[in-house]
Amino acid sequence: RQLARRLTTKNHGQHDLSHSTMHVHLDHDDCIESVILCGPTKTVKQFAESVITERGVRHGQLNLIPVQAGHPGQRAHRHLHLHPTT
Repeated sequence: RQLARRLTTKNHGQHDLSHSTMHVHLDHDDCIESVILCGPTKTVKQFAESVITERGVRHGQLNLIPVQAGHPGQRAHRHLHLHPTT
């Protein structure tokens, strides 16, 4: 009950980590939600685990992609560029 509201509240509480959320209705009763997070690994893991263990969440998985800031030869910007590490 009220899972969507609880997840939205949780995402708003970590707005600094949450970059994008996609919510798809599968049928009348079921939805799938994918959230893109960016932040310190420990913080991202803690937040993901809190979502996955929320009552009503049936399946959950965290996929971590290590990134590095900037890129060699890239001119300076006011915002941060993140690039996957190889």
